[in-house]
Amino acid sequence: MIIRPLLLLVDDDVTLLQAISGLLELEGFDTVLSQTAAQAIEFLNDLPVSGVIIDIFMPDRDGMETIGEIRARWPNLPIIAMSGGWRTISPETILETARALGAQEALTKPFDRQALVEAVRRLLPPE
Repeated sequence: MIIRPLLLLVDDDVTLLQAISGLLELEGFDTVLSQTAAQAIEFLNDLPVSGVIIDIFMPDRDGMETIGEIRARWPNLPIIAMSGGWRTISPETILETARALGAQEALTKPFDRQALVEAVRRLLPPE
């Protein structure tokens, strides 16, 4: 039996979560979807997650805070941050901050399939 890497996808936009999940599953990854930061932390406690793809702006708790918690509790877990920006703050500025907090990769929404797959493959090389 082949065990595929499990990616935790965190975003309050369920349509985006489903789209990313479908794409990554075609690329050989399993996914678990979370619409809240709190649920994401529960999944990390309970599942053998190989990496996290997380949005920065969510209603329950922002991705910056969540990235900090993930980095503190799971220091070696690969993290990809994603953002489309917010009001007057550019996505680049937001994602630069996410990298400073511990995200190894950052994607500006909207991103294309190739950018996502390349970011995941850089963090999770084939086993």
